[in-house]
Amino acid sequence: MRFTRADLPGMAIALLAGPLAVVLFLAAFETWGHKGTPLMGFVGANVGIGVGVAAVFARFVRRWEWPLAFLGVVAVSVAGVYWAQQSGYDGTRLATALKWLGVAGFAGLNAAVAQQLVRHGVLPFLDRLDARRAANEG
Repeated sequence: MRFTRADLPGMAIALLAGPLAVVLFLAAFETWGHKGTPLMGFVGANVGIGVGVAAVFARFVRRWEWPLAFLGVVAVSVAGVYWAQQSGYDGTRLATALKWLGVAGFAGLNAAVAQQLVRHGVLPFLDRLDARRAANEG
């Protein structure tokens, strides 16, 4: 299999998303001091598997407008929740709304990527499989 231009976002995800996700985990749960414990290996392995799967399937995403928009919604939500926690507004309705906005943004991101994965990855595979079966029968 040859690398194409469609593989560039996957390569960027593979190189950048893993370290950024681990740093986000360490910052979110304040686990910076767990050096030498099994937690770091566990987190690294699980984040690495998720990022690897995302990088592989990024090849089938042809239009990045909606996934990037939902990723922006998630980023704004995370920044807003962080602000609410630092300023003492964590238990308010605004903070809860920001958290729900992040959940909705993440669900939208998954739906946008899954829809394109099915359209550009699964359906062409099934069409080729049907064509091969029809050619063998005829």
